[in-house]
Amino acid sequence: MRCKLFAHELMLLIALLVLSVLPDKAVAEKTMHVLIMTNTAEEPYQQAIKGFKEQLSSQLDVKFTLLILSLATNKHDALLAAMRNNNPDLIYTLGAESTELAMQNILTLPIVSTMVLNKDLFKGAKNITGVTLTYPLDIQFQWLKKFFPEQRKVAILYNREENDKIVEDVRKTAEQAGFELIAIPVNTPKQLPFALEQLARNIEILLAIPDEIVMSPKTAKEVLLASFRNRVPLIGISDNWVKSGALYALSWNYDDLGRQCALQAAKILKGIPVQSMPPEFPRKITYTINQKIAEHMRVEIPEALLKNAKIIFN
Repeated sequence: MRCKLFAHELMLLIALLVLSVLPDKAVAEKTMHVLIMTNTAEEPYQQAIKGFKEQLSSQLDVKFTLLILSLATNKHDALLAAMRNNNPDLIYTLGAESTELAMQNILTLPIVSTMVLNKDLFKGAKNITGVTLTYPLDIQFQWLKKFFPEQRKVAILYNREENDKIVEDVRKTAEQAGFELIAIPVNTPKQLPFALEQLARNIEILLAIPDEIVMSPKTAKEVLLASFRNRVPLIGISDNWVKSGALYALSWNYDDLGRQCALQAAKILKGIPVQSMPPEFPRKITYTINQKIAEHMRVEIPEALLKNAKIIFN
């Protein structure tokens, strides 16, 4: 009798084990369809797409459809047509424009996003996750110490409506890292010239944070010129800022951004709810340097930092 009970229990256990692996097996056998939406076909976006496709294809049988918004006459209609014609299982978006368009029109399918600086964008929907371009503040200040081991007075320019809460986080992180933060509010573009005059008042470093009023394409020239004239190094937001005159900026390995997103996408396609996967920071840190600006600012950059830079602008 005991033997029969043991055999019955064993059969039940085997059945449960078989059932537990069926979902993954079913996913593995099914061809999944991913719609890739990108703002543009520029090289960094192509690298992120390439990394995403290679990584995800190594884990699942996947068919990809690419929608480049910059080539679409009517972006909304192009998205709806792509959804209707391809019936995707997941959306991979690159850039704020494509991400916002997907969030506005796709309410149930999971969205994995990257190439977005504003990490608050991920709070706009329950069906989205991804990899933000923003690095944690403690990482920013760790790199400030590497480039400026002696300097301590760091200024930021910001508008209160957008970044008032962030400034308090920056202040706490700066103090923990041994820096003194000088926060200069700029609530309208007209206030920017007066704010930039304060760079001459014993400020050693200007740290840029994403800000629609202060650090925008319209104000970039004015901010960079003030940094140059006052010999106050600007820590930029991106490679383009460094190319234009910032001393350095933390940058990204675009191929790895795509691969990191693909790992998230694979988990979602295998059944893990997107709501249980919070957005991530980039796992690989790179940086770019402007050597000419360093010479003008009389900043001596350690050889190890120069050696490991992704790009050096001369």
